[in-house]
Amino acid sequence: MNTLKNISFYVVLGVLITFLGQFLESDFLFEYLKENIIGLLLTLLAINTATLGLIASKIQDIVVKYPKCDFSSTTKEMKTSLKEQIILICVSVLTLFLLDTSKYQFDYKTEVGNVIMTTVLIYSINILWDTGKAVFVIIDELQKMNNK
Repeated sequence: MNTLKNISFYVVLGVLITFLGQFLESDFLFEYLKENIIGLLLTLLAINTATLGLIASKIQDIVVKYPKCDFSSTTKEMKTSLKEQIILICVSVLTLFLLDTSKYQFDYKTEVGNVIMTTVLIYSINILWDTGKAVFVIIDELQKMNNK
């Protein structure tokens, strides 16, 4: 349920950014996303995967030292974040196909595509943000354990 709430929030932000772009008569962000969204998402996925690898190794160190620690919910969230990023890449590819095709035309096709791409970018950045926060949570926990 929380994920659905977050997605709704990201869609609203995507709509607001799209309207702002139209109001300012600026296509910069949307053209950039059309040309670079897949590469950007793959880069964020690579960063996230490397960071999650670091987190997993630190979790393993903690479990070796403190065998009663349970990180099953943490590892589940780590897997979920990777799945979400793969889904976002697929959504982006499909959106780009639909934006580029002349076979299907409908009113506001470009605007809907812009909203989707902007939403995907925001969601991806949020995933990276969550992963980054996890690094600091582990650092804090290691410091607490070392102080005991």
